[in-house]
This record gives sequence, C-alpha cells and structure tokens, in this order.
Amino acid sequence: MTREEYWQEACADAFDDVGAYEVWKALTDDQKKRIGHNLEGASESQSMAFYSPPPSDRINEVEREWKRKYDALKAEFERYQGNAETAVKQALRQHSDANVSIGEHGEVTRYGGRIERIQ
Repeated sequence: MTREEYWQEACADAFDDVGAYEVWKALTDDQKKRIGHNLEGASESQSMAFYSPPPSDRINEVEREWKRKYDALKAEFERYQGNAETAVKQALRQHSDANVSIGEHGEVTRYGGRIERIQ
C-alpha cells in the first residue's frame, strides 16, 4: 500500500463514518487519487504548520536527565564513601592522612608504603 492509497482509504473511512460513503463511491478513481495525493501532502506539511520536535530532542533530553541523576548519585556515593572511610580512620585511631579503604565485606585496608589489612 502506498501513502496515497493509505490516505484514500482513510478518507473513505471518514466519509463512511459521517454517513456519506455513497458520495465517496460516486467520485471517480482520478478524484479519489487526487484527494489521497492532497491528504498525503497535507500530512507531510503538518510539522511545518504545527511544530513538533524531532524524536532525537526527546531522546537527548532523557539522556541528559539520566546523566544528571547518575552524576548526582555518584557524587552522593563518593561523599558517603569518604565519610565512612573518615569514620573508620577515627574509630581505628589512624592518622587523618592515612589512605584507608573499605572492601565489599567490611574489610578495612590501609595503603601506605605497603598494603595492610587493619580490620
């Protein structure tokens, strides 16, 4: 089915919907074809008459929002991690400039000239 045929069928359905299908049937094939052609052109011009942004604008907006949320969560996690490491340093009486990390299962490791598991 071509776009023109689609619009001819849509027009026939519209005529039928308002009870004027007999009027549609009375038109010549050439008239129906021209109506389909005109409706196809109107459809293509619709975006110029009524602006609708391209899908890529919405996709870019969603990606920007996702990145903003991700960056905010990442920053929150890094603050939490830094605060946890500071609390562990204080609890284990480590120097404030000691390089300490907390592993997946709660193991605490200090990195200096060598790696040392503290807890």
